[in-house]
Amino acid sequence: MRYLARRYAVIVLLAMLAAGCGKPAAGPSPGSAMHLAPPIPVPLDSAKFIADPCSAIAVEQVESIGFSDGARDTGRDTQCVLAFGPVVRVQTSWLSPLRETLDTLYTDHATGKDTGNRWEELTIKGYPVVVVWAEENVPGRQDKGPLACRLALGLDERTLMYVGTNVDERAEAGPWQYDPCGAAKKITEFVIENLRS
Repeated sequence: MRYLARRYAVIVLLAMLAAGCGKPAAGPSPGSAMHLAPPIPVPLDSAKFIADPCSAIAVEQVESIGFSDGARDTGRDTQCVLAFGPVVRVQTSWLSPLRETLDTLYTDHATGKDTGNRWEELTIKGYPVVVVWAEENVPGRQDKGPLACRLALGLDERTLMYVGTNVDERAEAGPWQYDPCGAAKKITEFVIENLRS
């Protein structure tokens, strides 16, 4: 009798274990957002930037780090373009309609969606930044560095801003003519200061 009771207990235990193995682990509920991006310490003034993308950066600030021959170029409603000579450009922009945030950028990257040809996570003045794109130099000059660079900065939980530089090895980019990503990072420091609420 004891043998049958033990055998029955083992069968019940195995059945319970087998029933538990088939259930998927609890995950996020449908519609819940993944938060992969680092937190934004204090929101920057996204309303000011969206109303006037040139409020983020001034020609004089970019010239103060070595760019020359600058002027505010005509951009679209969603961007500001500063021109330095015939080719060199500095741009601040956002995607319209506002649909991309730092969280969506990180989620897209984590799930294999196209977020650009680079992914370099940085912190500038305490704010999370990602270098997302660089235009490689022509064959035979790749040792000189890329020609252009773009990075993403989260202004707040709803607004993602892009800072881009196109230096194309031109003298108007000053010390940055072979380092567009370095220039974009330095310009982002100005952007953060200009958009502090």
